[in-house]
Amino acid sequence: MGLTAYKTTCACLSAMKTMLGVRLRVTGVENLVDRPTLFVANHFTRIETFLIPYVIFQHAGRQVRSLGTHSVFKGLFGKYFKALGGMSTRDARRNRTIIRELMTGRHDWVIYPEGGLIKNKKTVHKGRLRLNNPDRHGPPHTGAAMLALKAQMCKHRYLKACEEDDLRRIEYYEDSYGLNGTDEVRQAGVVVVPVTLTFYPMRPSRNLINRLAKLLVGELDPRLDEELQVEGSILLAGSEICIHFGEPIEAADYLDKVTALARRVIGMFSESNRTDFLLRQQAKRLTEACMRSIYHNTEINFDHLFCYALRAFQGDRIVVEDLRRALYLAATQLADCDAVRLHRSVLDGITSLVSGEPFGPWESAVRLACNEGILRIQDGCYVVNRTALDQPHEFHKIRLKNMTQVIANELEPIKPAVEALNRYVNLSSSQLTMRTSEALRQSDARLYERDYASVFEPNGSKPKDVGEPFFLESHNGKVGIVLAHGYLACPEQVRPLAEYLHHQGCSVYGVRLPGHGTAPKQLTDVSWQDWMDSLMRGYAVIRQHCREVIVGGFSLGGTLALLLAARHAGEIDGVFSINAPMRLRDRRASLVPAIVRWNGVMRKLGLSNGHFQRSNSDTESPDINYELDYLTGIREVRRAMDACRKRLWAVTAPALIIQADADPLVGPDGAKALVARLGSKNKVFLELPFDRHVIVRGDGCEAIFEKVNQFVQRVGQLTPA
Repeated sequence: MGLTAYKTTCACLSAMKTMLGVRLRVTGVENLVDRPTLFVANHFTRIETFLIPYVIFQHAGRQVRSLGTHSVFKGLFGKYFKALGGMSTRDARRNRTIIRELMTGRHDWVIYPEGGLIKNKKTVHKGRLRLNNPDRHGPPHTGAAMLALKAQMCKHRYLKACEEDDLRRIEYYEDSYGLNGTDEVRQAGVVVVPVTLTFYPMRPSRNLINRLAKLLVGELDPRLDEELQVEGSILLAGSEICIHFGEPIEAADYLDKVTALARRVIGMFSESNRTDFLLRQQAKRLTEACMRSIYHNTEINFDHLFCYALRAFQGDRIVVEDLRRALYLAATQLADCDAVRLHRSVLDGITSLVSGEPFGPWESAVRLACNEGILRIQDGCYVVNRTALDQPHEFHKIRLKNMTQVIANELEPIKPAVEALNRYVNLSSSQLTMRTSEALRQSDARLYERDYASVFEPNGSKPKDVGEPFFLESHNGKVGIVLAHGYLACPEQVRPLAEYLHHQGCSVYGVRLPGHGTAPKQLTDVSWQDWMDSLMRGYAVIRQHCREVIVGGFSLGGTLALLLAARHAGEIDGVFSINAPMRLRDRRASLVPAIVRWNGVMRKLGLSNGHFQRSNSDTESPDINYELDYLTGIREVRRAMDACRKRLWAVTAPALIIQADADPLVGPDGAKALVARLGSKNKVFLELPFDRHVIVRGDGCEAIFEKVNQFVQRVGQLTPA
């Protein structure tokens, strides 16, 4: 095995990774223990043959040898693979070489118990591990497990023979495995490390690699053509490759069971036959443990959930919104399950499924199923072509003809995911609506619980109940309102307005803007996008309950409400803002971004202990508002204002803008400019006589409430039944 060839290959792969923009993530690196190791991996593409040794060398500095099918050891490529330490499955020295190198720890090995490529990803049948491909009908090969067990057993017996000075046995092991004394043998036991490769997304197509091969060779063998379409697309189309190293499995643990079992069956067989029989049984168990670890460690992505949901659905026609709700519920349940690994496509932005926001993973999965003739849309529903979904294809064509089925197969061994999808995708619309609303509210509550617990100070934090998001449900009302509080405040600030509107027959969800309702220092770690996400969750809750949705807010909450209305033009039925900042009276606010940047430089230089802060002791509501402010928070307010200003033209829903004429914080001129920029044709501007900023509480607030209620009732009448 040539180190030069190995290093050269790794350098080439690094260069290709950079040039092609291959997104390679490696997890479980802590499981690369300094022990004689047999790596066992799943096998979906030829890429694994090079990637796994490359990644191990990059992260652990260890050379790894590979066992490969005899067909690759031909011509120049065969010589090259041998130089990298590859060995043919038909090499007569195969087993003894692997056992010797695991005993001595000279090299680790990579073996694929599935045998060949598992192009259909079908690895489970009736709950049992079973492969179904041209080369293998039955459970995975036990050869890798047997080699690990024999290496551990031979090491133990050789060392014991040396200890007992048993010359006959010493000579046997040294002749059989080329040993030359105990110094060559690693004392540490052999471990088996399961390796899982997951690709996302997988969209085979004609690509540059495929076209170049055709140009150079002419007509390609159909099997090679298929592999180049699949693997070329993975490398060139921005697919992400995740390699996960599972927890090491001790070979000695399975040998101990062999010893224990041997005592029970003593006398039934000769010693050698008894040992071989028990080793085979334990090799099966070790193989099953390895393969279940490999399959269970698949990183679940959105494609998995979508494709398996189509299989789990028991009908042939599903409402689009119901499918989105079912996938959201499955994703949120799995996010709370420590037993599975999730890709960010299942975590990031998943609320978009139930809030109506564009969600790239959803659109990509729908496009795949439609292109393969499995889905078509009709009257707001997806019609599932069950025949196309379940149609068997030739093993070497299935990745091109029915990738939806392949992806669903890959998820099949992961029981928590399968159970969640089977449960949710077959619920009724009313059940899905109820459970989605509950899940969204629980998600909001958990976020608040987490934030509150992380910064709780007996004498510094606000009472917990003032910061909690709240939902006031009206069972008979058709109008729902998403209501957001102001900067440095919390949901309690707008509760009086929410209760007033609830008494008028509206459902109201009072959101909590992250960083608020806990302790001021949390404002140093949030962005205005985090605030928008909280409104998105509130909007998603209200959408589950009401036909008409109105968004509104006070101060910063009003600015964010306008932004949400711009993002959901045509879906939101009305928007109102009260003293929303477009221009701040304090001119020093314009200096905040520069000060924050300077503060960051000082911290990096170790010359500052924290963020610049300022007092807010003159707040109108000390029981609700923070009495301390951070400039990073003010910076995010300005960014939200800028984002809103640029999107006001997109607000098309009826709008109500209320502004106190003598607001000490927000200039009325800004409100007038806001109204002028609004894209809505139905807009009302009210400038009311108040000399304070917080006009949603205290003297005169009832007049504000009535103005908002009149607007809400008018919007309800404008909206078609």
